Amino acid sequence: MTSLPPDPFQLPVAGGGELEGLLSDPTRPVLLDFFAAWCGPCAWIVPTLRTLAEEYGDRLAVVKVDVDADPQAAERFRIGSVPTVILWADGEEVGRSVGVEPPRVRKMVEELLGPGSKPD
Repeated sequence: MTSLPPDPFQLPVAGGGELEGLLSDPTRPVLLDFFAAWCGPCAWIVPTLRTLAEEYGDRLAVVKVDVDADPQAAERFRIGSVPTVILWADGEEVGRSVGVEPPRVRKMVEELLGPGSKPD
C-alpha cells in the first residue's frame, strides 16, 4: 500500500496520507492495528486480524500502522503501548483494545457490523 517497510505479518501497512484517506472514507470502518516489528505480542493478535479481514471482506478495512515508521500517527492516536487496536468509523474512534485481546477486538467489530461470514 505504501513505501513503508514491509509488514512481517502480511497484512496491509498504512501510514501518512494513505492512512488519512482510509479514515476519511465514510463507507467503510477501519480496524487499525498499531504495532512494532520488535514487539513479540504484536504477532499474537495477527491471526484474529486476518480472520476478521477474511470474514468481513469489503465491509471492513484492516490495516496495520508501524509506530516506529509513523510516530506521528502513534502520537495522534495516543498509543502508549503496542499492540493497540482501534476501530474507526464515521470519523471517530468507536472502540479500542490495548494488549492482546482477540475476544474484545472481535466484539468491537461485531457490535458495529454484526456477525461476519465465517471463512471456509
